[in-house]
Amino acid sequence: MLYPTTITSKWQMTLPKGVRGMLGIRKPGKTFIRVDEKKQVIAVVQPPSIFDLAGTFTPKNKKKIMNAVKTRDYMEKHYERT
Repeated sequence: MLYPTTITSKWQMTLPKGVRGMLGIRKPGKTFIRVDEKKQVIAVVQPPSIFDLAGTFTPKNKKKIMNAVKTRDYMEKHYERT
């Protein structure tokens, strides 16, 4: 299916709603575009989320694990806001 769009003088383009839906783009923000010159294909790739890393790291010293509240309190006492 073809979706019409316009490229502005600043080389900006709006993705039509149907295309955004097919690509799974739900909100504005940063994204990555992958170009395959041989196949003449452009693919939109969502950037990885920091939450994708949850559970992938284990602490070196399990005895020093702090909960989020204790961590925030520690940061407030030992670091200065800029």
